[in-house]
Amino acid sequence: MPVALAHETLGSGEPLFILHGLFGSKRNWMSLVRPLAEFARVVAVDLRNHGDSPHAATMSYSEMAEDVLALADQLGFDAVNIAGHSMGGKVAMMFALEHARRARRLMVLDVAPVRYHSGFDRFITAMRSMPLATIRSRHDAEAHLEAAVRDTATRQFLLHNLVREGETFRWRLNLEALDHNLAELGGFPDIDRSYAGPARFVAGGRADFLRPEHEPAIRRLFPAAELRTIPDAGHWLHAEQPAEVVRQLREWLELPHRGD
Repeated sequence: MPVALAHETLGSGEPLFILHGLFGSKRNWMSLVRPLAEFARVVAVDLRNHGDSPHAATMSYSEMAEDVLALADQLGFDAVNIAGHSMGGKVAMMFALEHARRARRLMVLDVAPVRYHSGFDRFITAMRSMPLATIRSRHDAEAHLEAAVRDTATRQFLLHNLVREGETFRWRLNLEALDHNLAELGGFPDIDRSYAGPARFVAGGRADFLRPEHEPAIRRLFPAAELRTIPDAGHWLHAEQPAEVVRQLREWLELPHRGD
């Protein structure tokens, strides 16, 4: 059963749904939403078990695509442009494959329809082991994560999900569900249909999530796909090169879609 996704809407024009990656939220996209809202009606979404959206025990890509479809119905959109990063990119792909009539265009940021072994389980373990009842500051929380998460930027990214409630903290993330579903999230369903509409896949040049050897898998499902690279960006390319991601999105939105 679909969950009612938390979202923020800004701007006018063709609807553009933005789907974040694992451990992310709509908050991570708000600095891009404002310039995007100059030429689209942007809907920044919290996927299930993330941000302000409801928690659920399961989170298959098909279920999350149904959540997005229910939101499109709620907002009265017959068809949407849909873009997603990492896990959100896989949700966007699944939406286009399962609900092709509802997808005007697809953009996927630094992920392919393949299985990954990311090692993100150590992040979940570190967050679940945090003694929230005794943590008194974000400094304490960061110190707890430091042994498992050596990169400062990654620690700060994870800590965006930590919320103070009175004298203690809680995680916005449903860490139990993420832990239980992580293997499924690392893969992509074996699906026997394709999406013929405009699709753009954008890689971070310094990352290894979207590589040339993934092109056959992409073209099998998305025969009209075009592949681009942002050279000076890693996996979180929208945080590292926001102006270029906005430019790519604007150019992509100007492409004809089916029905034009």
